[in-house]
Amino acid sequence: MIVGRRVETNHEDQEKETLDFEKPDFVFSPKGIHTYRQQGGYLVCKSCEIQHAVWIGMDKILVGFDTEGKAIIKKRKWVI
Repeated sequence: MIVGRRVETNHEDQEKETLDFEKPDFVFSPKGIHTYRQQGGYLVCKSCEIQHAVWIGMDKILVGFDTEGKAIIKKRKWVI
């Protein structure tokens, strides 16, 4: 993470621009509940603006969610 750094960019066809990393143009506020889908060895969140995922490995499979919304993951050999 870069804190308190200022960067100046200069392009021939653009004006000089100063970037301030302490005040970003976009602020990401994650939701409290995520909607995950399995894609290969990853659980990928489909409900947030910015895509993020968790690696669970190729030997596991997402079988559902419990009453609290936590993922139920089992080894593939138990599901087959």
